[in-house]
Amino acid sequence: MCVWYKSIQTLLGIRAAGAARKANSSPTFGSLMHKGRAFFVLKTERECAIMNRKILGKGPAMYNSKRFETVKSMRENKKISNAVQAVIGVLAVVLAALIVWMMVLVSGIQGTARVVNYAGLVRGETQRLVKMEIAGQAEDEMITSVDSFINGLRFGDDELTLVRLDDKSFQTKMEELASCFESLKQEIYLVREKGFEETDIIDKSERFFGICDEATGLAEEYSQMRASSLAVLERYITADIVVLMMLIGYEFIKALHYAAMNHALQKKVYMDEATGLPNKNKCEELLSAPEIITMPVGVCSFDLNNLRRINNSMGHEKGDAYIRIFAELVREAVPAHYFVGRAGGDEFIAIMDGADKEEMQRCLQLIRDRVDTYNAANPDFPVSYAVGISVSDENENCTMRDLYIFADKNMYINKNHVKREEALAEKKLDRRLLKSMKKYGSNFSDCLYCDAKQDAYRVIRASKAFFLAADGSYSGAVEQIAEERVAQEDRKAVRSKLQLPALCEVLSEKNRVVELQHKIFGANSADYGRLTTIFVDADPDGTLHHFLLAFETIDSVQPETDAKQQLTQYYEQLKQSILENDSYVDAMLETADAVYSVNLTDDLVERDFRRERGADTFIEDLKAPCPYGEYCHRHSMLILPETMGSYRLIDTAEKILERYASGEKQVTVEYCERVSGGETRWIQKTALMMSSRVYDAKSGEEKPMIHSLVLLKNTTEFHAQEQKEHERLRAEVDEATLANKAKTEFLSRMSHDIRTPINGVMGMLEIIKKNREDHERVDDCLEKIHVSSEHLLSLINDVLNMSKLESGHMEPEHVPFDLDDVMKDVRALTEAQVAKTSIVYTCNKTSFAHVKLIGSSLYLRQILLNLFSNAVKYNKENGTIETHAEEIACDENTATFRFTIRDTGIGMSENFVNNELFEPFTQEKQGARTQYEGTGLGMSIVKELIEKMNGTITVESVLGEGSAFTVTLPFEIDKHPSAQAAANGAADETALHGLKVLLAEDNELNMEIAEFFLEDMGAETMQAWNGKEAVEAFRNSAPGEIGVILMDIMMPVMDGLEAVQRIRALDRPDAKTVPIIAMTANAFSEDVERSRKAGMTEHLSKPLNAETLKKAILRNI
Repeated sequence: MCVWYKSIQTLLGIRAAGAARKANSSPTFGSLMHKGRAFFVLKTERECAIMNRKILGKGPAMYNSKRFETVKSMRENKKISNAVQAVIGVLAVVLAALIVWMMVLVSGIQGTARVVNYAGLVRGETQRLVKMEIAGQAEDEMITSVDSFINGLRFGDDELTLVRLDDKSFQTKMEELASCFESLKQEIYLVREKGFEETDIIDKSERFFGICDEATGLAEEYSQMRASSLAVLERYITADIVVLMMLIGYEFIKALHYAAMNHALQKKVYMDEATGLPNKNKCEELLSAPEIITMPVGVCSFDLNNLRRINNSMGHEKGDAYIRIFAELVREAVPAHYFVGRAGGDEFIAIMDGADKEEMQRCLQLIRDRVDTYNAANPDFPVSYAVGISVSDENENCTMRDLYIFADKNMYINKNHVKREEALAEKKLDRRLLKSMKKYGSNFSDCLYCDAKQDAYRVIRASKAFFLAADGSYSGAVEQIAEERVAQEDRKAVRSKLQLPALCEVLSEKNRVVELQHKIFGANSADYGRLTTIFVDADPDGTLHHFLLAFETIDSVQPETDAKQQLTQYYEQLKQSILENDSYVDAMLETADAVYSVNLTDDLVERDFRRERGADTFIEDLKAPCPYGEYCHRHSMLILPETMGSYRLIDTAEKILERYASGEKQVTVEYCERVSGGETRWIQKTALMMSSRVYDAKSGEEKPMIHSLVLLKNTTEFHAQEQKEHERLRAEVDEATLANKAKTEFLSRMSHDIRTPINGVMGMLEIIKKNREDHERVDDCLEKIHVSSEHLLSLINDVLNMSKLESGHMEPEHVPFDLDDVMKDVRALTEAQVAKTSIVYTCNKTSFAHVKLIGSSLYLRQILLNLFSNAVKYNKENGTIETHAEEIACDENTATFRFTIRDTGIGMSENFVNNELFEPFTQEKQGARTQYEGTGLGMSIVKELIEKMNGTITVESVLGEGSAFTVTLPFEIDKHPSAQAAANGAADETALHGLKVLLAEDNELNMEIAEFFLEDMGAETMQAWNGKEAVEAFRNSAPGEIGVILMDIMMPVMDGLEAVQRIRALDRPDAKTVPIIAMTANAFSEDVERSRKAGMTEHLSKPLNAETLKKAILRNI
């Protein structure tokens, strides 16, 4: 029975545990980890369902088709489970009631057995009593005991643990037994008085014994009846237990199923999918353990640096890869029996059970080694992190959470150090990059350091108004630049050229700089911007890796710009200089010859810094510490009287404090002092003022303190240079005065020279109007108009060329040309000039060994024509001109030529040749002048052009007899002459007949003249009034239909340079080959170079000449 009882208690205990979780249904099992060891914790079905929903809820789009079935199945299972649990509850209650009933029966059976025993005991005790009394021994106590036994059997007795049997026969028999015992007691008392012989004690005792036997039999019958009831009850209990165990077994099997499912779910719920490490939930469970740590445990807290920058500049996919790489490196480095998890975002933790600080440092070193190895192999995507550790040995009475908090605090300390090191490294790199930009000559206001491989950028210089974020995606920055900085008409081109594939094609070690000019969105129409891309480095295969993108704004000249705007620009550049140059303060101190500090509040010179650093100093009379006012007064004996006023501006602490109180932070004065040997020197003294609060140990209080750092600089050399500069400026003023006088004379002469041909043109036009029928006179007038126009053009060209040369903006072109062609052109032009005079011209030319050259044919033609024009202009009636051209030297790369022009003209004096010939605006005053006076600029221009071409010019002249000019010029030999150059001139004039010419010109008069020339040559013309129309006309024409394009440069809507670039970029076979000839008033060499770079085939300068135009077209078709 006891075994049954204990089994039932066990079953009830299980049910009680289940009842405690009634609200959460049946139990399942899950696993947790504590200090590296796994154990099972009970999870409920409801908790499993919640975890299931968490996991399944991550992908509703993939799961919708099965979700309803899963929910339906879960509800049906829950109904069955609830029914089973209800049955288990009912059976448990029934079992409990049966057990209680059985216990009551057992208790009753146990009481009945004692009644049987005591009934037998009453008989035995009474026999003994009778025997003792017959023997004469009185036993009152035994009588009392038997009497209590009988009463206990009748009524029950707690002291004797007797129960009253609920049996009528037994109770009747016990009443009879009690009555019989009373009668037997009377006999016993008689026995004591008379002896047993005189009594019936024997008979009465026998009768009593018989009644006892009957009572005992009745008690035994009653006990047997109760035992039979207990056997029936046991069968019911056994059946109840069997059914209950089956149901509990069913629930147990289901619990095992949930435990397996719970284990699988926990792997997902507690596993970080991105890294494969335990996630924040698992980390929180471990850190939430409330127990005080008694064994050695170490905690590491990791935090990834730069994740936000990577997400912003490269995208979140790169950010996830960054996290995953670090997780792998840490997991590989930390031994497998230690816990490593992701605490969330960019944070990780490692829990090292049983590790001391030395072991943790060893693990951290393994992590550092792996990260360093990875960074060396992946310099474009390095891993940067901060780490903090804490160990239980150094922190008593702490929990896991406390250890983590300590480690996290140490991590942030380390993070500050790491960030500072990275910032210093970035700053060092930025300074190197910004320094490298200076050689390109521009003062860029803003600059980006870009990574072509990672499509990322970082700002390394930014003005106050810069619009880009500190870092981010380069492609995104290009879009923002195009939208917010570039005008609408240039956005497409800028966006296209700033794309990484386009930059990878053009930027390289050989082509380090590419500039992109554009109009600025919302700015003055005359303002424009320039974007400059600068090559930094490339991969081993030559692919662009890093480059700079610099911003520059070119403002139109605006004299009305106010002082505030200029000061703002100055301080913006000064701020950049200070921020970008970490040695700015050191440089400032190094430029000073002496530095000392003054406590202005206490009027005390505290320290002489240059003397402390062992540097030479020229303030030998300063012995710090000493009163500042006293030192200045003593030193004033050396100051020259004329500079004493400046010296005394800051010779006392009170004067400097007054300036500081008025808001000044810096005061600079300059004075001159006597030195040994009677010499003097100039000193620049600068006082820099600053305030601070100091603790006064005597008073025990804080007090304000104002200090000044005094910098002394010897400026004697500067003053000497200033004096030289003053003298130089005075000389230049004198020279400028003379030049202005010459220019005044020049302007007076120019006024006459310009008015004269204009007057001739106007006069000839009047004569033509009145004599239209006189063809001979009309022809004569037209010839004179032509001569006047050419002279007027030469005057204008001379002035413009001189202006360009003086400003330094005129540079020789460097292009292939044929020397024979140049000489033919020059000869044709010179012969045309001579034909109108009585001068005899002789041309002597030896055969050139090299005619395919590289240089400026334009400058050469201009030099020779200018010299020849002078020979004609200043010659005599029936005079002679003789020219010579020869190649005098050559080497592998260069050929040198000598050109001589000799005339029998009026000649020049020796003084004029030596001192004035090549000066601008000068002419020797002679009576034998030709029809028109010149500008006085021709020879000055010739000299400048020859010098720019690295040549020389010599002059021999005898007044009244003539002059000889010899020019020596070197040219680079063209080793690879183009086939086009060889073919030039091959076409004849008939090639122009039927040639279709696209003429782009915005001026109606120029359009009419050009059309006349072309149609007179037999060509057909198509009109375009701006560059855009020209592009559209060519695009809409059939391939090969247009034979040549004449393009003006300065046109509305779209200029000629952009139009040429767009035509060349068209996807059609003739776009790259069609001849495009610039036809513009821009006649300088840099204009020619700009045209050729844009894609022009040739450059013609206005005013147009029919013969020149014809030759240009024939050369290119």
